Amino acid sequence: MLLASATLANYLAWLGWGQERDVKPDGSVSGPYQAWQIAGLVIVLGILAALAGWRGHPVIGTLTIGGVMWASWTLDAAMSDDSGLWAVGALMLFPAVFCGVGLVAWFAASRRTRSSAR
Repeated sequence: MLLASATLANYLAWLGWGQERDVKPDGSVSGPYQAWQIAGLVIVLGILAALAGWRGHPVIGTLTIGGVMWASWTLDAAMSDDSGLWAVGALMLFPAVFCGVGLVAWFAASRRTRSSAR
C-alpha cells in the first residue's frame, strides 16, 4: 500500500499538474511535459524500485510501481487527450515502465543478495 501511494504521489507531483501544451511561434505544439519533469519522475521511480528490490520484493515492487505508474498516466492521458493518441502512448509505456522498474528492482535485489553473502 505504501509503495502504491508513493508511486501515485510521485506521478502527481511530477506530471499530474502539467496539462498545458506550448505553442511555439512557428505554430508547432509541444508538451504537456518538460524534460525536467520526466527526469524527476524517472529518478524517483528508480529509487522506489531500488528500495523494493533491496528489501527483497522485486516482483511486488515491479508489479506495484509499474502498474500504478502505467494506470496513472493512462487515466490522465485518456481524460485530457481528445485525439485518441493516448492509447498509442499507453501501449508504448506499458513494456517500458515494467521493464525499467523490473530491471532496477532485480538489480537491487541481486546486489543485496551478494552483499549479505559476504
